[in-house]
Amino acid sequence: MTHHDSDSIPSSELGFSLVDRLLLIIGAPLLGAVLGFFLPPLAGWLLSLRWVPEHGALRQIDSWDGPLAPLLLGLTGLALGLLFAGFAIFTTMKVTVTDEWIRIQKDDKKRTIVRAEVDAVFVDGKKLVILDRESRQLLRGTSEAKADDIARAFTAHGYPWVKTDPYEALYRRWVPDTPDLPGAVNALLKAREAALKKKAGDDIAELQDEVQKLGFVVRDGKSGRQYWRPLVRP
Repeated sequence: MTHHDSDSIPSSELGFSLVDRLLLIIGAPLLGAVLGFFLPPLAGWLLSLRWVPEHGALRQIDSWDGPLAPLLLGLTGLALGLLFAGFAIFTTMKVTVTDEWIRIQKDDKKRTIVRAEVDAVFVDGKKLVILDRESRQLLRGTSEAKADDIARAFTAHGYPWVKTDPYEALYRRWVPDTPDLPGAVNALLKAREAALKKKAGDDIAELQDEVQKLGFVVRDGKSGRQYWRPLVRP
């Protein structure tokens, strides 16, 4: 977590810590270079093990010899490591918190939540969750920041931080054609279940928003399970 003034407004930024960024920027390319450099002898060693099945790709890698092969493979691993680190840093969710608003940036998309809309903020596993007064999820996104850093940032700027989901007891597991849900909501959750299996992130988020418009909140559990609850209006 970092603190700075954004346009003269005190703010806190949440995302990868400096240590995490350094580990990615230095560690990923270094690991890629080492793996690339030792790839041919590693393939030969694997082929020497009786329990490892013969594989054309391993044979091909093992056949690469000559003084330039390890160097070229090491450089390739270095480049792939740099690409991986850059992709991870670019795609992680970044959150800027001020006394007046919260700005969320992920990939090339930005959105702002004003302070007056926020009724509760908490962490659910790796998810940062922000609720409005009707218990609607204004945000439910994966944050790489540590939970303690998230709590300190939001409490420092006067947001209503809670340790756990205040509506946890209301959630129920969704099954197809749940009788307590309108048909339109069941249809949306069925479509969302298919999107979860395909890991179609945009469709998952869009369908979640459509469910909320109909008065219900959805969250994901293990193995693609969906849990729902009604909105709670004051």
